[in-house]
Amino acid sequence: MSDFQKSSGKRWLKSLIFGVLTLIVVVACSSQPKVETSPTAASNSATQLTELKFGVGPYFPTPGENSKQFEPLFNELARGLNLPAKVTVTEDWVGISEALRSGTLDAAWLGPWGYVLSNHNEPSIKAIATVKYKDKPTYNSVLMARADAPFNTLDEAIAQSKEGNKLKLSLADVGSTSGWLIPQAEFKRRNLDPKTAFDYNEGASHAAQAIAVMSGQTDIASDYDRNLDVLASTGRIDKSKIKIIWQSEPLPNDPIAVRGGFPEDIKTKLQQALVNFSPEQAKKFLPENYTGFVTSDGSNYAPIQAAGKSVGKLK
Repeated sequence: MSDFQKSSGKRWLKSLIFGVLTLIVVVACSSQPKVETSPTAASNSATQLTELKFGVGPYFPTPGENSKQFEPLFNELARGLNLPAKVTVTEDWVGISEALRSGTLDAAWLGPWGYVLSNHNEPSIKAIATVKYKDKPTYNSVLMARADAPFNTLDEAIAQSKEGNKLKLSLADVGSTSGWLIPQAEFKRRNLDPKTAFDYNEGASHAAQAIAVMSGQTDIASDYDRNLDVLASTGRIDKSKIKIIWQSEPLPNDPIAVRGGFPEDIKTKLQQALVNFSPEQAKKFLPENYTGFVTSDGSNYAPIQAAGKSVGKLK
């Protein structure tokens, strides 16, 4: 074999060895697991939001009234964070929860049951504050009847409905805490199926409940004490024409909750702004009789969670 052939063979062997080693390195590198940034981590690092997307459920009879009542608050909160506010008003209680869970909203004023459902389905959704009504962070679910109804308590109404023609019972939409969940939990506690004990209907708006009772469309309807105050103050009902036949234990008022992945620094500032809301600010930016906020980490909604479990809506 010539020296040229020997030299060429050595060069070929070196090239082959180098190529194999290169292939091994490439394969080894490509087999390493990729480090991916979680959505939450990515969101928390991106603290520069271009706007704050707020949402609120159907507290007042019409979307227009809801916007009028709540937009001042959200605009004030966003202004304090040097951001514009975009406010969404939903027409049902489930919708506002779903919007927060999907990330369509950054923060929302939820009903207690809506918050518990949202947090149950997506634990990263967190309450940061609870609103005060007449300086209290609690309210009551009620069942009401006409003032001239021939029964004064829920026990008497149940007995009458079982003995004669069934009384008509109207509960609010299934996303409502006081209008659906809490009355259902009370019937469960009594081992009573309202669909068999009464001529049962559900799905009404809170604004329609008292009016349905007063007009004789239903014998008994659910609501909450705060809403009756609003209806009376706006001239929609005369409270002297209805009576409360059952009232719940105190329930935690509505929370302000934020979506999962909401920037921690902005969440902290938003919570501080809510808790530090002055009486003067409350009078200017909140609906009538709402007087501010207390801090919350969600633990005060345990009674709502328990009610959800008792009626089989939570596992």
